[in-house]
Amino acid sequence: MRSLSTLVAVVALFVAAPAAQAADGAPSGFAGNWVSIDCATSETGQVDCDQWGDGSAMTMHIGQGDTPRVIFQDTYARYCANNGSASTRWVAAGNGEYDDIFLWLTFSKSGCGNVAAGGYGGVQLYHDAGGDTIWDDADGDGWGYLWYRMD
Repeated sequence: MRSLSTLVAVVALFVAAPAAQAADGAPSGFAGNWVSIDCATSETGQVDCDQWGDGSAMTMHIGQGDTPRVIFQDTYARYCANNGSASTRWVAAGNGEYDDIFLWLTFSKSGCGNVAAGGYGGVQLYHDAGGDTIWDDADGDGWGYLWYRMD
């Protein structure tokens, strides 16, 4: 009986270890469903659509794992409207790759309706565990997208 309880304890350690690692590491904070607005947003949450953006709603799903699957959607994309697409909902699909405290996104396909834009990358995300938000500031000027958890 003692060896059975020892075996159970050892198995529990192996099962709990990856979960604990995920809870403490960068990957766990990013996974989930996120929402933002397509306007310039400061790190403090100030929204300014006069700088750029159209005010449309954006969502992003980030999966689990070391290279999570990512789906990004924007409810309105001028690019599609200006290129003759009947659909103006932008959809991009790809994967993320962790680098220290950042998640880098690379989308293998994107577009809307009959307008395909192909792949793109270089999207860098930072997760703020205290506020449970994701920050995306591509050029480092303090303005970008502030993503809020939906679930």
